[in-house]
Amino acid sequence: MKDMIALVILGLVLALGLFGTTVAYAEMKALFYEFEQSEQWFFKLTEQNVPKASGENIKYELTQDAEKGLKLANLKKFDMVLFGTHGIGGWGVYHLEGVEEDLIKYVEGGGFIFVPTSDDNFYKGDMFPEELLMRESGDHEFEVTPEGVKIGIFDNPNKVKDVIEDDSYQDVKKPWTILANSKDSGTPHTLLLNHGVGEYLVTSCRGEAKNQAEPNIPFIENVINYFVKRIKEVRPVHPAEKLATHWGTIKRK
Repeated sequence: MKDMIALVILGLVLALGLFGTTVAYAEMKALFYEFEQSEQWFFKLTEQNVPKASGENIKYELTQDAEKGLKLANLKKFDMVLFGTHGIGGWGVYHLEGVEEDLIKYVEGGGFIFVPTSDDNFYKGDMFPEELLMRESGDHEFEVTPEGVKIGIFDNPNKVKDVIEDDSYQDVKKPWTILANSKDSGTPHTLLLNHGVGEYLVTSCRGEAKNQAEPNIPFIENVINYFVKRIKEVRPVHPAEKLATHWGTIKRK
């Protein structure tokens, strides 16, 4: 009898331990930033075509006000942040004045950011904790590096062979990781940067018009699937505030 009771207690302890380490997501929340003068094609098409990723429901929210929407207090509500085309700068202006440090702290605390940096004329790299320089380019084809193959963003769930892009990068140094290079010039096409608990995934795909954005949606879907997978790996979810479990422990710069 005592042995039976002991087994029952052990079973309960193991069950509680398993439940305690299981992350349950009602849905994942993604904040989309699109500049107010753009037609928001990346947001519209992503919301329409990527309602789920890696088995999770995705709820998208749009902000067109960088000064408010990209402040840390708001960012902390979201699992990931997705930029639209010319999100850093374009239409004659730089968009992120005053929120660069908020974006860096968001990633440091466990946030994931996808950035198409598609206009070198109005680009500033201040939202990144490491230097990133751009160059004029327009190649659509690319070659995936071994690091890009390893994380699978060009293969899962879609096989992506080309991306409609505008510009690329130059003089890329560690800790940036090059995931693909443009075929025409051999310059970096897609990059990954780990910072703190979170990550940046940076590429040069563009989508000012529907016929530019639509062919790039399979690639964006792959990125979102990758983010969901990584989010599950690196942090649990607090129901009231997505990043609450890490903000108190991250060392500030």
